Amino acid sequence: MRKVIIPSIGALALVAGLWSLDADSAPDVDPVVSGSIPKIGRAENGVGFSVSNIETKAQCSLTRGEKLTHRSMRLTPEGPCEDVWPGLSHAANWTETGDGTVVVSGVTGDAILTLAETDGLYEVIDPSNAVITMQAAH
Repeated sequence: MRKVIIPSIGALALVAGLWSLDADSAPDVDPVVSGSIPKIGRAENGVGFSVSNIETKAQCSLTRGEKLTHRSMRLTPEGPCEDVWPGLSHAANWTETGDGTVVVSGVTGDAILTLAETDGLYEVIDPSNAVITMQAAH
């Protein structure tokens, strides 16, 4: 019996000693950073645009923020954008189509305006009755 108890106590002491050494080490942390977590401060680094309705003289601002997909960026309206064009205050996405045009759409993905870059600014091409320009704010 003595031959079983003493080795068991020794093995228990050895395991307890090894376990206590591991207690001071830092916990394991997963080093993978998820791209789905937005970084703080990205919106402040976005590109601002001044949007003007030529007919009504109404103006507001849009800020293009962080990338959402390889073609799409977050868009944030500021000011009385509903006065510039109906639905523009709900703009949420700036999507570059690849053919030189940009689609400004709402949260649901419905297009509000389709723009084309001309002479250093963007002009609305759809809907055709919108006389709106958008210029990068400096």
